[in-house]
Amino acid sequence: MIAIADVAVVVSDAKKSARWWEKNLGFHSYTLGGKGHATLVAPPGDRYVLHLCEGFAPLEPGDTGIAFVTDELAELAARMVKAGVAFPEPPHPERWGSSAKFADPDGNIFWLLGVPTALVQATLESRAPRSQKRPPAQRRARVRKR
Repeated sequence: MIAIADVAVVVSDAKKSARWWEKNLGFHSYTLGGKGHATLVAPPGDRYVLHLCEGFAPLEPGDTGIAFVTDELAELAARMVKAGVAFPEPPHPERWGSSAKFADPDGNIFWLLGVPTALVQATLESRAPRSQKRPPAQRRARVRKR
């Protein structure tokens, strides 16, 4: 069995970054690994988390390809701008809704997609289909045990 644990984002200071996510997007943060090795942030109750990875790799600011959906893009972006969040790509209309890109304090760029409430809800409930087949390596391992 395999599952996505988190998405790592390299930051200069994990605790400071966690406070930034809490303040500007209302995320919750928590740590794993004893004394807090892994600092994680996510929207309240969300399955997927960002691992604010400090000290394991050099900072490589730029487009992360990580996207968030919201049914209140204009309002959320306005609050974020008021709090001092940089938007290298301000909110603008798209054929399917609206989009923007914002930056964290380390220059990591994230996508913010404005979509209907139904799509935000569908995203919250979305899960990859479960396969009835085991991966080939697991099938071979089982055959060898016989």
